[in-house]
Amino acid sequence: MLNRLFNKILFTLLVIFMTGCAGNNLEKMIPADATGVVSVDVPEILKKAKMLDDGKIVLPESLQQVIDENDTSPLCIMLNDLPLMGIDTDSKAYAFFTVKTFGRVIIASLSDPDKARNTLSMRVGGDFEKVEGLDCMYVKDNLYAIDGKVLFIGTVNKSLEKSRLAKAAKGILSMTSTSIADNKAVKDILHNNAAINAWIQGKGLKTILNKSEVYRELSQKMPLIEIFTESDIDAVTCNIELDNDRVEMQTHIQAADNSEYAQLLNSTLGKPSDDVLKAIPNSMDYIFTMCVKGENFVQLKQIQQLLTMFGKIPYIGRIDLASILSTVDGPFTIGLARDPHLEGEWNVVLATRSTDPEGVVKQISAFANSMGQAPELYEGEHIYQYDNKMIRIGIIDGILYMKMLDYEQTEGYAYEMNNVREFFNDALLGLFAQTHNEDVNGYFDFGLKDIFNGSGHFYTDKPGTNATLELLRSLCSIKVKDGFGNEDSDDDGFSSFMTGAIDKLQPMK
Repeated sequence: MLNRLFNKILFTLLVIFMTGCAGNNLEKMIPADATGVVSVDVPEILKKAKMLDDGKIVLPESLQQVIDENDTSPLCIMLNDLPLMGIDTDSKAYAFFTVKTFGRVIIASLSDPDKARNTLSMRVGGDFEKVEGLDCMYVKDNLYAIDGKVLFIGTVNKSLEKSRLAKAAKGILSMTSTSIADNKAVKDILHNNAAINAWIQGKGLKTILNKSEVYRELSQKMPLIEIFTESDIDAVTCNIELDNDRVEMQTHIQAADNSEYAQLLNSTLGKPSDDVLKAIPNSMDYIFTMCVKGENFVQLKQIQQLLTMFGKIPYIGRIDLASILSTVDGPFTIGLARDPHLEGEWNVVLATRSTDPEGVVKQISAFANSMGQAPELYEGEHIYQYDNKMIRIGIIDGILYMKMLDYEQTEGYAYEMNNVREFFNDALLGLFAQTHNEDVNGYFDFGLKDIFNGSGHFYTDKPGTNATLELLRSLCSIKVKDGFGNEDSDDDGFSSFMTGAIDKLQPMK
């Protein structure tokens, strides 16, 4: 599910990336009541990624190789189409969101409209025709239109007749209404020197997300996300800058100091610390952390919802998860890595600083014994067998951990990686990810250092590496199950682990 949400966000940004635009005029097409805007400096991205040759778009051999190895990926397919799109390589592109006819709109300028028309027709399986004087095609939930050298792609909020959609699109393209360009605060954000700039209203964030079936499903399974989407945040801004050796991202959450959002996070977030990394193997693809004050954290209505859902799971729901979470005092950290032996499965490690780690281990042990799963004790660890994985529960330097691995760990720990330690030592809430392409390792991190400001970085372990190009290669290397336009399975590996426990863990007779 997380892969599906990521792919949809990536798809939107990539369509923008494929279509340049003449900034000032197109900016005036964005309505004043837009709930969010994203500007993308396509020339800057192409230049930094070394994808321009005498004004023409070319794909570097190292990128083409990764694309060829994963040709079912939407990102790879669209990058392959990029040289054929007839885009204006000298201009920016924009996306914006509204609550009117179109929920999401991408507007761009073209140097060769015929190329764009042919490529889009081939890719989405439709034909352009004149409707209300506008050259367009309506496929599934998207209206594609070309007006002179302007490309318009709008995702509808609800299905309507093609003629009504064409009229709405013409209204936007005509630039006759008040635009977002008249809002100085938003315009200043969009005119930042960064390659990508974004502004999204707090009240519009959930409206945007609610259009996504993926978000609705995710919020049901992970209601904690609603702390951000259901709060009284005024707006969220983001700027992404491209340097030669790294990509930098800065975010800012605009909210009053006495807002419900600020009060909520101030009361529930704890102190960051890197010592949890002593229990996280350095091979984890993703490491997520959230620093919490356990006693306050479990009182959140979103956590109460999670606890209620957990309690309904047969057998395993008997664990007093609320009392376990109440002991958390600092980082609650999860490491995830795809199982190299079983497709769709994950190796998982959880680690946290607890006020009563021994008591938690005893509680888990008592539950396992009641299920007929008495642990083996070895070098201070409680060891259980689960399907193809060995579960190890233990304590190291006051850190409580649980490892669910299908192999005997021989690698070191993330604590030994200076870049990871430095990041987690400051992150109230953070994500670290790493990728491996041939002889280059790529690293991405994003975290909140305080409740209003966050920062992220992408970089590699090889000096002189083109960070922008390597980021594209890393994104292209993400394997997907289905081809263009199809969504991944809802199975995220970890969910299947939890639900699988119902069948594989039985009580004593």
